[in-house]
Amino acid sequence: MVGWRSFRPGIRAVGQDRIMILQDWWYTTLLSHRYSNCPPLTEDLRCDVLIIGGGMSGVMAAAEFIGQGRSVVLLERNVLGGSSTGRSAGFLTPDSELELSQLLRRYGVSGARELWEVPVRGIEMIVANVRKHGIDCDLIRQDSLFVGIGRSGREDIAEEMKSRTALGFPSTHYTAEQLKTVLHAEGYTGAVRYSDTYGINALQYAQGMKQVLLDNGIRVFESTEVRDIKDHTARTHAGSVTAEAIIVAIDKMTPAFNALANEVFHAQTFLSISEPLRDAEVRAVFPGDHFQCWDSTLVYSYFRLTGDQRMLLGGGSALTTFMRHAYTSPRVIAGVIAGFQAHFPTLRRLRFIQYWPGLIDSTRDLLPVVVRPPGCDHLHFILGVVGLPWASFSGSFAARNVLGTATKDDHRYYQYFSDRRHFFLRAGLERILGKPLLFSVNNAWAKYYQVDRNNRLPERSGDF
Repeated sequence: MVGWRSFRPGIRAVGQDRIMILQDWWYTTLLSHRYSNCPPLTEDLRCDVLIIGGGMSGVMAAAEFIGQGRSVVLLERNVLGGSSTGRSAGFLTPDSELELSQLLRRYGVSGARELWEVPVRGIEMIVANVRKHGIDCDLIRQDSLFVGIGRSGREDIAEEMKSRTALGFPSTHYTAEQLKTVLHAEGYTGAVRYSDTYGINALQYAQGMKQVLLDNGIRVFESTEVRDIKDHTARTHAGSVTAEAIIVAIDKMTPAFNALANEVFHAQTFLSISEPLRDAEVRAVFPGDHFQCWDSTLVYSYFRLTGDQRMLLGGGSALTTFMRHAYTSPRVIAGVIAGFQAHFPTLRRLRFIQYWPGLIDSTRDLLPVVVRPPGCDHLHFILGVVGLPWASFSGSFAARNVLGTATKDDHRYYQYFSDRRHFFLRAGLERILGKPLLFSVNNAWAKYYQVDRNNRLPERSGDF
């Protein structure tokens, strides 16, 4: 096993001449493509719809306006996909922080089915865009494999399989011995497998969609941070946009920008990328099909192969997941790598060349907030979305509400996305507990204990 020491933004493996660089690998992959340059906003504009934030939610919201006869402007403080979207592992799976069994406990069969449909539809939207527009973004069909660790992990796998059976979702259950026929690993006690899931380079996807938006008349400005919104006008350092409707799809929002920021806190995770695996090394892990995998631990590890046969590995630690400030030390990902190589001893010499931290916005119960603030019918906020498929659907959902094309069927999601829904601990307790503790307790309660079947929320006029 590799030993690690660290003091600076990189880490050096003891006895080896190499450094793992603190750098987002997805940015490296942009070098193989040519994308349109979208300079910052330096003028005052008017439009029908303004979208603030160019991650998965903002991009999908903008795409909904193609061909709808509306003038649309999209502002992004980085490059499109450059924040949480472009720092993610690119898992296109309905699982994010909540397993199906946890949704079933909280909402019953009907509610679990409705909520599972959200990310399923989000995946379908992303894949449809890739195929329709020919976007080169390393989209790979990869079945999902949820693996258990220890006795509790075996029980989690059994519960997940039971839930999938109850809802009639196709899946395959593996015992510990059966699992070794599809995943050559040590220490896993079972798994659940299901299909229609993918891996993707989400940064390349967002940049590819940028060209689609530009080609369809949507004006895009990158490196443009919105400082505040006054009535219908969003102001930046060198310009402004006045719009009839505004969709805000940003992360790391502060209370100074809008009080809804109190509904969201970040969880910290880390990702790393390896050097390319040889074909024999790939077969030593995946003797047949390739999977995107995650385990049953509270702070779980997750991994998958990229199209060029690199191992993408992520995870975190209980101590750093809910730290108030960003933590960039490589010590956490070094521990994740060590744990991974313990499960896959054939890869004990595999080197991970880059790592990067990410801050994932989440709500207190790990479901998105998509809402209009009281008295602000022109403002639509998308907050705390965990997982690319959930973000895809949420962006589309908000845009369809602006367009007036949201169907009666869509309104069933009101009770799940409202900021007035039931939470274990109310936001006001932040003054006593502090935000990290408030959110960590709420998140744990939502995952393992919360039951919402008797807390259905009636729709209030103006929320959507």
